[in-house]
Amino acid sequence: MAAVKKVGAVLLAVSMTLGLASCFRQAEPVVTPGLFQLEEANINLDQAATENRNRLVREEFRGQVHVLPDPWGMESIELFFEPSGSNSLIIAENTDSTQLRAASIAVAQRVPMITYDDSIRSEVVAQIEKLGVNRILLVGNLPFASTSGALEILYDPGTTQALGEMTAFQFTSQVVGTPHDIPQAIADLESSDFTELKASWEPLYRKEEWDVEPIPAQSRRDSGMSPVIIGTPGSSVASIANAKAWGGDVWIMPTGDPRDSKAQMALVSGLDDGPLVALGPQFGDTNLLTDRIRHGWNSPTSAES
Repeated sequence: MAAVKKVGAVLLAVSMTLGLASCFRQAEPVVTPGLFQLEEANINLDQAATENRNRLVREEFRGQVHVLPDPWGMESIELFFEPSGSNSLIIAENTDSTQLRAASIAVAQRVPMITYDDSIRSEVVAQIEKLGVNRILLVGNLPFASTSGALEILYDPGTTQALGEMTAFQFTSQVVGTPHDIPQAIADLESSDFTELKASWEPLYRKEEWDVEPIPAQSRRDSGMSPVIIGTPGSSVASIANAKAWGGDVWIMPTGDPRDSKAQMALVSGLDDGPLVALGPQFGDTNLLTDRIRHGWNSPTSAES
């Protein structure tokens, strides 16, 4: 009888241990690359908020929400690169194929880029001085010339071979199907993959007569402590490329309003006080975005999660 009681006690202890382990078992992460494939019933916004808030982040982004509406990439350079500067800068012609080319180089070499427009010429010159740039790579046909003899101007011939000569790495080509796919394609770039993005709908310029000069790679700037960075299919190429070149990950949402789906809401849950960077005017301003996050997270629908 004593043996039976002992066995029963052991079984009870094992059962309680298993039960406690089940109660305290770590839930599967919500905010992962597979988020948009999840059923809404499987998206817990409170858990997503905990994941978002517990991420390690650089001190200058803590408690901050930034909305960057600028289409040329200037604001993203100021936010990510200006504190420490950059030896090099890429300036791209404002065409889809050229911007894809520039973004491919920017992410691979961790160098910031600007999409050029005559309306921002003076701002570009000022940005060059603030960054301490001594080397510019022109991608495309651009009416840009240096006013300083200390500034080296490089020209991209637009060929795959030139990419290898500029970076000392062999690139593989990836065709982007439509303009709508551009932001996601750039967000998916990794500096170690050396991928050249090409537009299926628009040919790239070729300038075989240009001499090719190297554009050295720079170090990752985010220290692995990036804020949450979000964009949409309407976000600018340069802004996404600069966030990636800096070292951050960019989440592409279908729309600029997080309340439009539970998956979008999960990306920003708990981040009404940051750390969050939103790329594009489609997010409104900082006040509008933070209000949408608070409203969406605290709505009756989200409370049921």
